[in-house]
Amino acid sequence: MKNRIRKIVENKMFLYGIFGLLTSILNVIMFYCFDLIMPYQIANLITLVIVKLIAFYCNKTFVFKSKCANKTELIKQFFSFVIVRGLTLLIDYFGLIIMIQYFNLDHVLSKIIITIVVVITNYVTGEKYVFSQKKAH
Repeated sequence: MKNRIRKIVENKMFLYGIFGLLTSILNVIMFYCFDLIMPYQIANLITLVIVKLIAFYCNKTFVFKSKCANKTELIKQFFSFVIVRGLTLLIDYFGLIIMIQYFNLDHVLSKIIITIVVVITNYVTGEKYVFSQKKAH
């Protein structure tokens, strides 16, 4: 039983879900707090930058357990993360518009579907392109 629980807790998808949920909650709470003291556009920008940095650290350290041999590799990994997350942001933005305007789907249903697509895409691209452990030849 303990081995089964340990396998679940150490599973990348499980960890990704947990840290994704936590960073999503942090995103909302931080935005709310910053929004009380500054314009919402600035509050959102600051929140997104901080949350993306935290997501990078959590994914690198706890989910994919990625190791970098040097600072150059770390910088490359970080920029890969930024590029991939920027691309999925476009999927999120335009996917929602397409689902609502062209398929006439409910707004909330569309957002749920797109969010699932983005989370899965972030996981796959994070594992494959950002945090992959390439073996040295």
